[in-house]
This record gives sequence, C-alpha cells and structure tokens, in this order.
Amino acid sequence: MNTALIVAAGTSSRTHTRLSKVLVPIAGKPLFMHSMDTFLDLGFDVILVVSKQDLKHFEAYRTPHVKIVIGGETRSESVMLGLKEVQTPYVYIHDAARPLIHRNIILEIEKKLAYVDAVVVCEKLSQALKRKQGNAMASVSRDDYLLAQTPQAFLTEKIRYAHIRNTAAFDDDIALYQAFYQEDNIHVILNDKPNIKVTYPEDLVMVKSLLEGDSIMRVGHSFDIHPLKASRPMILGGTPIPFEAGPDGHSDADVLFHAIGEAILGAMGLGDLGTHFPDTDHQYKGISSTILIKKIIERMKDEGYEIENVDSTVYLELPKLNPYIPDIKKNVAKWLELDEHRVNIKATTYEKMDAIGKREAIASEAVVLLRKRNYDY
Repeated sequence: MNTALIVAAGTSSRTHTRLSKVLVPIAGKPLFMHSMDTFLDLGFDVILVVSKQDLKHFEAYRTPHVKIVIGGETRSESVMLGLKEVQTPYVYIHDAARPLIHRNIILEIEKKLAYVDAVVVCEKLSQALKRKQGNAMASVSRDDYLLAQTPQAFLTEKIRYAHIRNTAAFDDDIALYQAFYQEDNIHVILNDKPNIKVTYPEDLVMVKSLLEGDSIMRVGHSFDIHPLKASRPMILGGTPIPFEAGPDGHSDADVLFHAIGEAILGAMGLGDLGTHFPDTDHQYKGISSTILIKKIIERMKDEGYEIENVDSTVYLELPKLNPYIPDIKKNVAKWLELDEHRVNIKATTYEKMDAIGKREAIASEAVVLLRKRNYDY
C-alpha cells in the first residue's frame, strides 16, 4: 500500500474565495475530494494536510484510510508535518488544488517506483518560450524545459529525511530531493491529460466545466414578432420611439427586449419567455419589459453566467430606426449591465413583403453569448 499526502493548507489568496479554494463545491463535492477519491479508489491511504482555521470543514472526512494533519506556515513545513505521519514505503505528494489528476498517471508512477526512488509528473511547454534581455526578447528552446506538476512520488524515508533536515527554500519537493540526492535518477512522466492547478478564479471556472461537463460559453437565439396597433406606444429596448402605432401584446410588447431576454433564457436551457412570464398571468398585463429583463438578468446571475455580447436586429418598415439606435443601444447596455461595445443593434425592413413589409407587424431577433462567471465563495 502507498500513501497520498495531499496538501490542502493554502491561503487561497489569489483565488479570492471566501472559503478555501479546495473546499469550493464542484460536481457535488469539495474540490479536494476529487483527487482524494481518485487515490482512495486505487487503494491508497491518504494524509490530508489542512490549515488550522479550516480544520472544522475537514473533520467529517476522517476515515480509517484518511488521516488529517494540521499544516504549518509554509507549504514545505506542511509537507514535513504530513511526512512524519506516513507509514508506507512510498509517498505521493499532491496538491489538493489539482483535482483532475488521472488514475492512469498514478498507476504509471507506481510502476516506475519499482526502479527509481523519485518520480515527477511534468507537462511539455506548448507555447513559445522567451528570455528577456534588456529591451529585447531572445527565443529559448522549449524542448529543454518542462512544467512540473503533482503528484511527485518518493521513497518515503528519503524525502522525509530531506524535509526534516532542510534549511533552504525550494519551489517543490522534487527540487528539494535533488539537492539531497544529486546522484539519484529521477524518472519524468509526461502528462498530456488535464491537471490544472487552481490558482486564479478563472481556473475554478475551467475545472467546473471539465468536471461537470458544463460549457464555459453558451449561445442563445430568439425571434419575437408582434402585430402593430394604432395608438399603442412603440418601445424598443426600453426606449420610446415616436410613431403612430406600436406592438400589441400582453406586456408593453417590447420586441427587442423580448428577443434578447428569451435568448438569454435559451442559452441557459431555461425555456422561453412565455414559460416564465405567461400572458395568462394578470400581474404581467402591461408590464414594462425592463422589469422582465431585470428578472432574467437576476436569474442568469443565479445560474452563474454573465453576458459576453449581444447581437440583435429589429425588423420594421416604418419608422426608420437609424436615428434612434444610439439611444436604444445605450438603454439596452444599461439594463443588461454591459459596456456598450458588447451590444450591437441593427434595423432593417422587409422590403414591403409580408406583414412586416405591409406595416402590420414588427419583429426582432437576438443572439446572446453567455460565459460562466468567476466563482464567488
């Protein structure tokens, strides 16, 4: 049997979460449990090193195969405190903030430990690497460099000896090991599977997408059409437009906001406008569509999304909308809580064809792109 020493004692200062990032729930369980369960499923014992202030959140996870240890002020000190509790010949030191580690990588490490006393998982560089030289940049061969990941696995007695006697600063455990055992062969396993370390808010979004199978970006589309009626006000995107007729409907019949609102609902897979604001409900009689949009935006935020951009078209023979588009765009951006450059409003006629061309109807079409917001925990 082997031991996974999972370090979960960080401060999460760069993730800006109220909870420790490793406690953020993703796919039905805290982030740290994804890697912990992978090790447990492979028959490992787990030593979970946590901060003192977070201890109460981890207590429920103690089992005969999961031991919880209070960490120190630095990662190195936390690892050393955890190593003192390891009783198996080999230990795999892993960051709790890497929830995606694949079981096949762990099994490959196990095979290599039959021949060497230290194994490190690495990722190849996929982008151009540069070295700054004054005001110039020099190209560096990326073939000579690797990005270190965890787990890093060791013969327990060797890495424990190094940690207990160490007085210098090292950026990871493999570097410390090399400083003490310079003649040892270290095996490198190249990992081409996702093994993201959650450091920034956007990393949480990416990990959530991968673990829950949810898209970071989602597209919605809608088309809305209303008959025109004399003496009805014409309101588009919350903007009054002077004209002799306006769209007829249960609400104020703002076709632009109806199309945009329904596109937002569609992007989230939440049905159509009529499902949420039925025309059989008297409370929506004559209601301003700005109120409906506000409710939709609140629901969108609850679902964890924000709008990336909106592209919309209004189909109308008369009046000509070009003079009013700047004001419409400004109002739409305000109600959608967006910068104006993320909103596009177009207007076109139906070339005197069909109900729109005969000035009997007005329609609008909208495409909305949503993206997952950064976590707020």
